[in-house]
Amino acid sequence: MANPSSCRRCKNVDAPYNLRNDPTCRDCFIDYVETKGGRRLGAVARDTRAPGRPGPRRYLAGLSFGSSSVAMTHVLDKSARFHSSTKASPAFEPLIVHVDTDLSHAAAQSDSPAQKLLSRYRERFPNMSFECVHLSRIWNVTTIDWSALGVATAGDQDGVNEIERLKTFFESLPSMTSKADILRLFIRHLLLDVALERSYTAVLLGHSTTALAALTLAEVANGRGFAVPWQINDGPFTVCKYHSGTYPSGLKQPSEVQMPIYYPLREVFKNELITYLDLVPSLKELMPRDNTAAHGVVSHKDLSIAEVMERYFDSVEGPYSGIVANVVRTTGKLDRATSGGFCHMCGMTLDEQGDSRWAGELGDDSDEPRALQNAGLCYGCRRTIHG
Repeated sequence: MANPSSCRRCKNVDAPYNLRNDPTCRDCFIDYVETKGGRRLGAVARDTRAPGRPGPRRYLAGLSFGSSSVAMTHVLDKSARFHSSTKASPAFEPLIVHVDTDLSHAAAQSDSPAQKLLSRYRERFPNMSFECVHLSRIWNVTTIDWSALGVATAGDQDGVNEIERLKTFFESLPSMTSKADILRLFIRHLLLDVALERSYTAVLLGHSTTALAALTLAEVANGRGFAVPWQINDGPFTVCKYHSGTYPSGLKQPSEVQMPIYYPLREVFKNELITYLDLVPSLKELMPRDNTAAHGVVSHKDLSIAEVMERYFDSVEGPYSGIVANVVRTTGKLDRATSGGFCHMCGMTLDEQGDSRWAGELGDDSDEPRALQNAGLCYGCRRTIHG
């Protein structure tokens, strides 16, 4: 009779880890996480494969230095090494991009904390390409219609420091929730901009099941419930690029391009990824020390909606992992509804009746300028920018 405490996968009697309520040994735990990520990369390859002769698999992956993106980088490295050893396989060319959000230093500063940490990644993964993009580059992207935000374009601000402009912009936002929301959207826009500029096949984001569940409820709370399937699910994403031409209404004329966005670790919980990193010391060493520290007690006014949701799902992931996973699975079953229009800030499809629905529940804001009501922003972005 098998030992009930032995590994359910290989029957190893040394199985001190708990994986989906099953005792698991170290090797099987590591294999489980890497296999989950590897299979999702296979799905990306199938979905984005060009008809006829397949071309190189050119993926751009975001790196936040968190547990999920570190694990995703390792999975990509294993896949790159496999493809390089197989002559018949198409070239595998991942680019790992970190967006430096530190506004205390110049964008080109080579000895910044982010650049120093990224150099350790280059040493650990010599076969991978890494790049650091500063947040101040956001002023140059064409996937945001700055006029819809009431913000002058870079051409109208010659001689003004880009970092100072960014600080001023964030200081003008009404709340911590607004700041966190805009920062996440800026990072997403920068990754998409680099991917489009260099003709990458897909953008990979390292969200775990837990992170996607938190993002789902945060987006609903932020007023973007209509677009949640576009935010959470894998697949092609329509990106609008704004040019100098204008509609009769004065809004900039956009062109639309498709960029697939995938979450390779969407089937793995955050705590599983943390355990995985503990089992692979060379990966755990890459984690910033303050990244693994416990959250301190702070005032609720210093928390954004996104942080509240993240902490909530972190706390319930263990005893209620099925519920956390069900949030993401349910979202995956929702249709990606389209309206023919897109928000000029977040890029999500617009709910044509969304503003009137929200106004009916919350009351019309009579002080809101009419120009703002027609600025091409979704309800969520209007409230994020203007409160």
